Amino acid sequence: MEQILLETILRHMENKDVICDTIGKSCLTNLVAFYDDITVLVDKRRAIDIIYLDMYTAFDTVLHNILVSKLERHGFDR
Repeated sequence: MEQILLETILRHMENKDVICDTIGKSCLTNLVAFYDDITVLVDKRRAIDIIYLDMYTAFDTVLHNILVSKLERHGFDR
């Protein structure tokens, strides 16, 4: 369930151009790419929203049907 949900969320975010293509790369590469993207936006005086997702314990503490229904309300399909 966790892997299916992770893949679905990542696909949704990639299709919406929400995240850059750094999945599967090293932590340092991700950090440099993130810093580069943010500094470009700051230089252009653009607003920046950052969301950190930690799904590690989500599946241990939330009932799956509740989690799925909330994700559906945010545009994720089954």
